[in-house]
Amino acid sequence: MRYKILWVIICFTISSPFFAQVSSVVQAISDILGEEADKATPAWSYLSKVETDSIFPFLEAAIEGRLYVSHDGQAITVINEDGYYLYPEFKQINGKIAKEQLKTIKLSRKERVQFNELIPVININSHSATTRATAYQQIIDKREVKWLPLVKEATAKEKDPILITTAQETLYTLELLGGDEKEQSAAIDYFLNNKSTNTLLLFRTYLERADITKTNSNRVKKQVAQWDLAERNNQIYQNVFSGLSLGSILILSSLGLSIIYGLAGIINMSHGEFLMIGAYTTYCMQQIFEKFIPASLSDWSFFLSLPMSFITTALIGLIVERLVIRHLYSRPLESLLATWGISLILIQIARSIFGDLTTVKSPAILSGGWEISEGMILPYNRLFIMGLTIVIFLIVYFVFQKSRLGIKIRSVTQNRNMSACVGISTQKTDMITFMLGSGLAGVAGCAITLIGNVVPDMGQTYVVDSFLVVVTGGVGKLAGCVVSGLGIGVISKAFEAGFEAVYGKVLILFLIIVFLQYRPKGLFADKGRIGDD
Repeated sequence: MRYKILWVIICFTISSPFFAQVSSVVQAISDILGEEADKATPAWSYLSKVETDSIFPFLEAAIEGRLYVSHDGQAITVINEDGYYLYPEFKQINGKIAKEQLKTIKLSRKERVQFNELIPVININSHSATTRATAYQQIIDKREVKWLPLVKEATAKEKDPILITTAQETLYTLELLGGDEKEQSAAIDYFLNNKSTNTLLLFRTYLERADITKTNSNRVKKQVAQWDLAERNNQIYQNVFSGLSLGSILILSSLGLSIIYGLAGIINMSHGEFLMIGAYTTYCMQQIFEKFIPASLSDWSFFLSLPMSFITTALIGLIVERLVIRHLYSRPLESLLATWGISLILIQIARSIFGDLTTVKSPAILSGGWEISEGMILPYNRLFIMGLTIVIFLIVYFVFQKSRLGIKIRSVTQNRNMSACVGISTQKTDMITFMLGSGLAGVAGCAITLIGNVVPDMGQTYVVDSFLVVVTGGVGKLAGCVVSGLGIGVISKAFEAGFEAVYGKVLILFLIIVFLQYRPKGLFADKGRIGDD
């Protein structure tokens, strides 16, 4: 019989009022868990009036096997190896008591499981608001309609203004799933006026009931259909935004590669490692701020990292260009092998210095998101990346189209020999261009720290996609870089929504291969004599 050992020991060996109350609680629990329905309602009523702050610790000790009864009639529980505590005063008993002098109160595993199921409904009568809040949430999660009588009494007694709403939500949840027609209708009205994240799932569960009226059923079905439509629309908008966000990252990471590849024909397989260098520059700036700058200014570490990432990667790009790249212009195969070796060297250097995993703390101002509608939230960090992409693109466009440096770069890109004949230093232009492309990769790496961890081989994730963007858009074409980056980003997210991420990636690669069969020079290919060279 459930709890028989505990109940018999307490009733026959202990006669204090406290333990008499304990025995009544145990009997009430036994009646609720028993098969005699006529005993359950009085038991619920009794439990709703119990002072659980004094009873529950005693019962918890019994469940955990820490409750003993001594031969002289005192019930004690072992708290730890150093002390024993006497109920109900909870006073520590000095000295040791031999285990041979104690009788252990044991409950079977089945009884312990059954008691644990009742812990939430016992705890809603606690004096602690925190305990009651946890109990209400547990009841909402478990949705046991047999707890409805006790929840009704607890809700009527609830005085905490903060918990009244939680108690009402708990009550209406159980009434919706287990109440009569009037209670169901009231619960529907409540949830229509107080929609939460669980309301849609709760209504779906409600529609599975066999005893709901047509009126209530139609109301719920109509509302569920509206919410389903809104959820589908939000999913579409969210996928479009995610695609634009991914496209912005691809544009940032491929702008520098487009400039380098378009000018010198260098297949720079180490381009991803310049992103990694920009990310680690951001991490180092964060560490400097944490040690030397007041915490109130910590957010500035990221924003100062943007120019620092550009400068750092540009300088490293200068070193790589002077030592290796300048010997490999217009030699794509040799440049591929050499830059691949450079990428491996940079990865190992980063791993030796920083380890395998580091994280960059996002600025507080970029935490959270902009909720434009219910269920549609645009993260601030991704909005910032999109805005940064626009700013960087406008700067690059101005440099290439409106500045003297841009004219030289475009001249060398289109005809290196003729540019040299008119006095343009092609080697100096190559060096500046490689520095500029490397610096842009560093800015991209800084931005990527907002959405992911910093690891030594993080650049390998982006270099292939960057080449896809460059080739699809047209080598050296900024407009093509933007269009192909956004297109690949949006289409990738669209495929991922209908397929698994791996299959979505395969499909986008297949489409790019088919596209390049018909437009091998990309979306924005050169025309005229230049295009025919």
